[in-house]
Amino acid sequence: MEVIFGLNKVLVGKRSVLTVGTFDGIHLGHREIIKELLHVAKENDLISSLLTFEPHPKTVVQDSPYRIKLLTTLEEKLQILQDIGLERVIIAKFTREFSETSYKSFVEDLLLQKMKASCIIIGYDHSFGRNRVGNFRELENLSSMYSFDLKEVGPFKIGNQTVSSSRIRSYIDDGDMESANKMLGHYYSLEGIVIKGEGRGQRLSFPTANLMIENQNKLTPKEGVYVVQCDVLGKSYRGMANIGYKPTFGGVSRTVEVHIFDFSDDIYGEKITTQFIQRLRDEVKFNSEEQLIKQLNMDKKNSYNIKA
Repeated sequence: MEVIFGLNKVLVGKRSVLTVGTFDGIHLGHREIIKELLHVAKENDLISSLLTFEPHPKTVVQDSPYRIKLLTTLEEKLQILQDIGLERVIIAKFTREFSETSYKSFVEDLLLQKMKASCIIIGYDHSFGRNRVGNFRELENLSSMYSFDLKEVGPFKIGNQTVSSSRIRSYIDDGDMESANKMLGHYYSLEGIVIKGEGRGQRLSFPTANLMIENQNKLTPKEGVYVVQCDVLGKSYRGMANIGYKPTFGGVSRTVEVHIFDFSDDIYGEKITTQFIQRLRDEVKFNSEEQLIKQLNMDKKNSYNIKA
């Protein structure tokens, strides 16, 4: 997959079929758009191309950069898109100045001239340009003027729920990983570097990998204990994660700790990926270490019983 950073050059080669959006999470709704993109590219000998933005536009145009939390970092997004089979991704740096681009200039100068789009495919709720006034209706007018093909992909629903990034964020905030994962089409994950902790887990016979999450804008699930799958040193292991403040020991900082089953290697400084399968319970303050160990053993047994 070709990855192009910036909008400084006119793309060369074959013309493209293009879609545009933030695509945070690459959820099932996004995948329907990309599925149509790949189909049109194959049928018409076009390059399947996706234009996305970094950072997330809402971190730029809203007052606080922390108001929106990411479902996927740029690195995760690119890996998923490569696995899907996309040929080209263009990453535009999103700034306040860029947000002032009129929808007409956005289409004429960027999508048609620089990206050589013969066909544009967008989702039913996509809007673009200054004040987000560009939409499918405006694109229809421009497609007649400039003779490019245009397709709209409707909402993707699970039951009566429309799949959306905002709904998935809400599920993760609530710790409902099963609903979030169902809409994502893959397990929600966090990447982090293993750092030294207080060593308390070792004493309890439940050693943990304490994670420093690389991207602080990545959404962390609700506090609690989770069944997880950990990718570490090229292999995958079942485990359980605790997100929270360790109230039994008077913790004041929010941490992410993972106990990896049947694993004892030294992984300080290693990057691991933790996939969240299901939430087991709330984080609880126990009256003694003995009570905590008893509960951890129950959690571990329950974790093994849950299918990935």
